[in-house]
Amino acid sequence: MEEQIITTGEAEFVSEIKRRKKRKQTGYYIAKYAVAVVLVIFFMFPYLFMVNKSLMSASELLAGDAHFFPRHFQISNYAIVKDFWHNILNTLQVVLINGLFGPLTSCICAFPFARHNFRGKKFMFGFMMSTVLLPTAVLMIPQYFLYSQLNLIGKLSSQWIGAFWGGGALNIFLVIQFMRTVPKDVDNAARVDGANEYQIFFFILFPLCFNVFLYMAIGAVMGLWMDFQGPLLYLGNNSDQYTVGLAFYYYYTSSSNVSSNLQNRLMAMCVVMSLVPMLLFLIFQKQMIGGIKIGGLKG
Repeated sequence: MEEQIITTGEAEFVSEIKRRKKRKQTGYYIAKYAVAVVLVIFFMFPYLFMVNKSLMSASELLAGDAHFFPRHFQISNYAIVKDFWHNILNTLQVVLINGLFGPLTSCICAFPFARHNFRGKKFMFGFMMSTVLLPTAVLMIPQYFLYSQLNLIGKLSSQWIGAFWGGGALNIFLVIQFMRTVPKDVDNAARVDGANEYQIFFFILFPLCFNVFLYMAIGAVMGLWMDFQGPLLYLGNNSDQYTVGLAFYYYYTSSSNVSSNLQNRLMAMCVVMSLVPMLLFLIFQKQMIGGIKIGGLKG
């Protein structure tokens, strides 16, 4: 009988400990998700504000009574996209060329540094990495002078010609570090089978670098989609070559549009411009966040 009482008491004690642990875990999860919800609301509020304003009519915006959600949805505000369709096509041309050839030339430049030993390799690598220390502001005047000598000022090609020059030292360094994770025995085995250097790069190493390539491509697209400084400097007064960011700026800062209240249409265009970076991140977030951590070979 005593053994049964002791056993029952121990069972109650164990069950009480489990209940306390479960209550503690429940409280922890409630606090964690509550903080997460608050942070999501905090960071999403400006975007939701922009979306709601883009759906309001001009009279509702000028009414004076503050309210967050539109009383009457006016989808026609998004018809403004038609006015910038040509500029959107210019921007697509810029981001597609930079997003494709910038990472490609980075991989091509990284291949000899990562897989071969040659005279002057350390000096060339150090010289390349030293360019990272140069501020962008220092390069503006020399680059503008170079583009003027090449007759690129006022032309859309000034926005994508740099994609064929290696894609930047940081991108090259990123690919070099990734290629070094691939054993060189892979290259030697391919050479034994009769493959040349071009075949080794394009059929063996480049497919292994797909995650890094995708990371650099998405970064280039997201950075250039709403770029303002580059088009402002190099496109001049040639409005036919304007990208969407620059055309949008000039349209809404002109004297004819400052006097009229077009906040709803302005917000609608901002929503449209934000869709491309947002969709790219949502679709490729796993590749962007975890792609670089993946080694060249598994197993």
